[in-house]
Amino acid sequence: MTSTFKRCLLAATLGVSIPALMATAGIAQEGSTIIVAQGVDAYSMDPAKHSNFPTANILFQLYDGLVTQDENGEIVPALATEWSNPDELTWRFKLRQGVKFHNGEDFNAEAVKASFDRALNPDFKAPYFSRISHIKAVEVVDEYTVDFKTEKPFPTMLLSLYEASFPALIVPPKYAAENDGASIAAKPIGTGPYKFVEWLKDEHVVLEANPDYWGGKPAIEKVVFRPIAETRTRIAELTSGGVDIVVDVPPEDMASLDGGDTKIVTVSSDSLYFLSFDTTRDTPLKDKRVRQAINHAIDVDAIQQALLNGMGTRTALTLPTNGFAYDSSWQPYEYSPEKAKALLAEAGYPDGFEIPFISRKGRYMKDAEIVEATAGFLSKVGIKANIQYLEAGVWGQISEQKGREGIAFPGWSGRDPQLVWAPLLTTGQYQSYYSNPELDELLQAGASTIDTEARKEIYKRLRTCQ
Repeated sequence: MTSTFKRCLLAATLGVSIPALMATAGIAQEGSTIIVAQGVDAYSMDPAKHSNFPTANILFQLYDGLVTQDENGEIVPALATEWSNPDELTWRFKLRQGVKFHNGEDFNAEAVKASFDRALNPDFKAPYFSRISHIKAVEVVDEYTVDFKTEKPFPTMLLSLYEASFPALIVPPKYAAENDGASIAAKPIGTGPYKFVEWLKDEHVVLEANPDYWGGKPAIEKVVFRPIAETRTRIAELTSGGVDIVVDVPPEDMASLDGGDTKIVTVSSDSLYFLSFDTTRDTPLKDKRVRQAINHAIDVDAIQQALLNGMGTRTALTLPTNGFAYDSSWQPYEYSPEKAKALLAEAGYPDGFEIPFISRKGRYMKDAEIVEATAGFLSKVGIKANIQYLEAGVWGQISEQKGREGIAFPGWSGRDPQLVWAPLLTTGQYQSYYSNPELDELLQAGASTIDTEARKEIYKRLRTCQ
């Protein structure tokens, strides 16, 4: 019997790294159906275009990457069986033989090259492009061997292929060549343990077991993903038997749910919540003092205690405390409305200002409550944050078009700073719109430095960039 899911279902939280919480009702029998409730619907079934983790939970059942991660956090083979470095600018992967896509196409080196050529095209605008942008070319050596050529030494290659595995998931080359992105997004075809059946927008996504899966046929015959935005509704569906698994269980419900046929599963997560500021427009957010004031104005510890029952770990920046190069001497902003008001006055806003504050609803655990609490703290120093909740598809579209104004409440994940800060902070990305040539240069240096301690020193210098 094989596992139903290839990955843990993920969760996240604000300037705070938090465990993923999941409740399961009963034990699904072999050959049965399980129903999974998530906060939002899928965004795009095209792996190179998707940009949220609820979608990833679905895609990882449909597609495979070259590598994956085991329960101990170690990178292990998936569609690649082994790898080596013929030289410092080459990663060579030996591929699994005898694997077929759901439509009957063969998986081979040409399929790997075609998938990466597609995702690496800058005009394609893959959301996680920066995590694999150091790959210069993908070359076919033979039918089951492929070389990845990099511009500079790429020490995080394997981790990048795992953590950036949305664009690194392999699509069938003939199918991709004959269909546009919209078609691939509507009818995904991969090599994964489950095949796509149907997607009824805002209702459900249905998958069925792949009897020819290279890892063995899954024990569960059918998996249904249902988007249910309201947390209380998800919990009610679980207790009534309407769903079998609920993602993002509120901490205060853990004790009451755990027991009998229901089991709470807690998984260590490297995901984070944070605030993102649009500094590209002529608004108060262009002034560093205003951004500092916002940080001082929000009592993150109070939010963590009140809304998350103290779960999670507050971080000093967008990097989990267990992440590579995290420095425990870094301290988060102290809560000080007085400092916030003084900084606002110094920046020329003694009476505050109005600013858009956008978020999604149901995307993360307690996201709406956290956004509203944050806006409440900002109001105490004179900042009126006008909250607007966007659907996942709209969020993705306006982000890609750099149309996200004001303050935003996104999330991210990753243990290596290169895989967090490069997609969030390098010039040209559309996750935060931030641009700083000094930071760009340091990130380039960190990406190509092999020595671990030298990399840590580079990332410490990043902390001082403004």
